[in-house]
Amino acid sequence: MNKLEMQIQSIDVRYDNNPNIMYYNLSCSLLNVYKGRCDLFLVNSNTNLKQELLIKHNRAIMEGNLIAEDHFFEKFHTLFSLKFDKPGKINLYIAENLKINNQGILEIKDEIITVINNYKIYLPLL
Repeated sequence: MNKLEMQIQSIDVRYDNNPNIMYYNLSCSLLNVYKGRCDLFLVNSNTNLKQELLIKHNRAIMEGNLIAEDHFFEKFHTLFSLKFDKPGKINLYIAENLKINNQGILEIKDEIITVINNYKIYLPLL
């Protein structure tokens, strides 16, 4: 499986003085991996981060970086300052093919770092 489906639980905006970076921290629960959690860091395109996902060994705990075009990044806070009846969702399309058993449990032997090939963010407007 190389598509991870997530539900956004919370979003924080953060600024770090050193290395002088502003980013959004999206805390998500995975919908297609049992008890999966993921923290995503959304940054603009002029950062030196790679768009990749770290999957920790023997756990469905993940951390990743999403790189957004500047025009989307600048409008992101406006989109998420609105209150929606339903939570937003994110789909990640990764290079690594993950093994998920019949119960939805992630089965990996070692920590994995994989490229995020694409992502989609869905926000409920109605």
